[in-house]
Amino acid sequence: MRVVVCGAGIGGLSLAHALSRHVEVVVVERDVTAADTGGYRISIDDEACRALGRLLPGALLDEVRSLSDTGSAFEQFTIADSRLRPIVVAPEPAGQDRILAQRQLLRVLLARDITATIRFGSTVRAVSQDQYGAAVTLTDGSVIEGDLVVAADGADSAVVASILGRSPTRDLGLTGIAGWTPLSDASPPGYLRRGPALAFGPDGTGVFLSLHHPPATPTADPLIAGLLGEPALIWGTITRSSRLTPTRDAAAEALVHQATTLLDRWSPWLRERVSHSDASRTAAFRFRAVDPAGPIAGWTPGVVTALGDAIHAMPPTGGRGASTAICDAADLARAVDDHLQGAPLDQVLARYQRRIVPRARSAVRDSLGPVRVINALRHRPARLLARPVLNAAGALGAWRYRDAR
Repeated sequence: MRVVVCGAGIGGLSLAHALSRHVEVVVVERDVTAADTGGYRISIDDEACRALGRLLPGALLDEVRSLSDTGSAFEQFTIADSRLRPIVVAPEPAGQDRILAQRQLLRVLLARDITATIRFGSTVRAVSQDQYGAAVTLTDGSVIEGDLVVAADGADSAVVASILGRSPTRDLGLTGIAGWTPLSDASPPGYLRRGPALAFGPDGTGVFLSLHHPPATPTADPLIAGLLGEPALIWGTITRSSRLTPTRDAAAEALVHQATTLLDRWSPWLRERVSHSDASRTAAFRFRAVDPAGPIAGWTPGVVTALGDAIHAMPPTGGRGASTAICDAADLARAVDDHLQGAPLDQVLARYQRRIVPRARSAVRDSLGPVRVINALRHRPARLLARPVLNAAGALGAWRYRDAR
């Protein structure tokens, strides 16, 4: 059996590891290397950690843990105001497994041992299927045939659009700019030492914040060591796309400048950190999502299916995209195993697509919550009301928690 995985993201690579034990796997990826990705943080929740235990070799998962932040790095999640005063501090449930991984590093680790199966620099143009299998056509005109094609190519999936005749996602009108700033000269707000935060400004700008702590044990791999870097603040601004000049082909330095400008009335500490970000680790992306009340995986499966954002795109504001994709990959790997044991492929894929829908709807709804807050503040009356409310909440939070800069 040959499986063609379109997309070498976290979900696609995790699936490739599991399937390669039993079948031939070809991964098609438009990026030239695994390191070609943006700087947002990856949060892997308890369910997804268990799924990774089924998908990855044990030694690889141990390495991922050793090079990521675990334990006290995510004891709580904080909602803050534009001065970085905590408004709400929500503890995480006790006993939960959690990994906070740097996206670029995680992708490099997952790709490293299966590089021979990955065709980097290859972009999917279309996919076709019939009773004999499926064919993936690349933009260079070449064709890759397979018994099963998996769309793992993100929120605007060319594979899913080929099957449905349209994209199942919509542009939310929001753009994120994410970056990485070394922290060597000033201490961050205290609550960030115990978990990430999402801050809101009265103008409808949001900022995700998280700390990166390099592992105490050094690594001999120079590429991995370079990606680990030094202690850093990982940040991501979120605002209406109309407030930014086009970011699609913008230089990294221009993205840093735009993000800094958005924070003009924010915490001086944060604005200073963002202005000195590493431009090479700064990227921009549009937010897309499916309608959580609409059809998800709404096609009769033949020999093409999908996972992650390709099938149920969600904005990163809920921190659930990677975890959901990993859980999809585990469910799909189990479906392929059932097929190898004799179950018809279309039947196991139908069960897989039904199984992932409840989890996907929940994750998309949670992720759209902060988006609704940001969108509500696009209206002037809401902004005028938000300013005193956020100021009062921030002042109360600062008094209660006394750990914010």
